[in-house]
Amino acid sequence: MKRALLSLLLAWSAIALAAGVEWSQLSTDQRSVLRNLESEWPNLPSDRRQQLADGATRWLSMDDSQRAAARDRFAQWRALPPEKRAEIRRRYDEFRALPPEEQARIRATQQRVKGMTPEKRAELMQRWRDTGGGRGNGDGSGKPEKPEKPEKPPRPEKPGH
Repeated sequence: MKRALLSLLLAWSAIALAAGVEWSQLSTDQRSVLRNLESEWPNLPSDRRQQLADGATRWLSMDDSQRAAARDRFAQWRALPPEKRAEIRRRYDEFRALPPEEQARIRATQQRVKGMTPEKRAELMQRWRDTGGGRGNGDGSGKPEKPEKPEKPPRPEKPGH
């Protein structure tokens, strides 16, 4: 009996989790933040509804200056051409696929660079470009290096010459 009850409870939990957050489960404040999505809510995938609910919770925890900064970042994002946004998403997905240690190393490097003066950052960027920036031909253009043509082997001499 206990085993059957436990199985039933686990099955019900899995179904509830798969269904995602229902509109009625959101707090009044979350519904207020997400009010423009109310009519679409039932049609959104469950993981998207969870992301939006979590985002509303984060938004509600921000002070006015943090909200203003978030609005500015969102406006900058929307102003980007679709190709640039797709590239940023691709690079973000690549980053998320890295092992946690590598992500931590990249974040630490980013913080070090962020703490530099603008002059020091510009100098570092120029050095990076001069070395090819991890790719390219070293001229800062980002164009790939042209492989050097191999030398032609000497022609064999013809007998009698």
